[in-house]
Amino acid sequence: MKLTLRPEWRLYPLASFLGVLDLKSGVVVALLFALLNKVAGVYGLIATLTGAGGSFAQISLYLYSTVALVAIVLGLKAVQREDAKQTLYFAHFFFFDHALSTAWVVWFAIVWWFQTPHDGRRQANSAAQEAMMHAAPPHEPMTDAQRVAAAMAIWQQEKGFAAAIIIMSWLSKFYLALLIYSYATHLRKGSYRALPLSRSTPLIPSSVPAHYDDTALGLGEDEDGSAGSLADFVSAPRGPGKSALGNGNGDIVFDADERR
Repeated sequence: MKLTLRPEWRLYPLASFLGVLDLKSGVVVALLFALLNKVAGVYGLIATLTGAGGSFAQISLYLYSTVALVAIVLGLKAVQREDAKQTLYFAHFFFFDHALSTAWVVWFAIVWWFQTPHDGRRQANSAAQEAMMHAAPPHEPMTDAQRVAAAMAIWQQEKGFAAAIIIMSWLSKFYLALLIYSYATHLRKGSYRALPLSRSTPLIPSSVPAHYDDTALGLGEDEDGSAGSLADFVSAPRGPGKSALGNGNGDIVFDADERR
């Protein structure tokens, strides 16, 4: 038995990026930002290996970011090629990446919000940080109570802004996951070129290799033999058209009609 959602509960694929940009262009731009995020994880891994230190959760996140960087590069190539099958696989991976990143964010938020004392005490996690602390210019000494009060005042101002940034980042990545799924869905249905902000013709050579198989894209013919998508109609070769002034068969039929 096949389980399907009720029609009113189904999510329809998006047609553009925020209503102002082509779906493919929006996915590419957003993936470039995701690529930059994973590159930052690679730099974090390098810093950890060179003595910056870090917890097990941080190191595991840096290692995963290095692997995910390769996956995003491959997914970006699939998006640019308009490969429906590979784009759908990448959409699954991106959603999994979002779920995994959410788990890490929740973990770090719990540690930072509830387990880390925001009392202003200096804490060096590496020799480099300790050297920077000793190199800092002298300042007016404070009592422990004054230091705690000043640190808590800063924390009260920063924690709301930090929470807003985390929530906005989470929603943005969730929207990007929906965007990639929508792009893959339109490619599989052959409806991407019919979208309002999309190009009417693909930016690929007109010649198609002999080994090309369009069944993976879902662009084959339907059961009644009709064209399955707009892409089939666009890519269908035209017959050698005859001019009305020529001597083809069309001219003979035209003359016969005139004699009648």
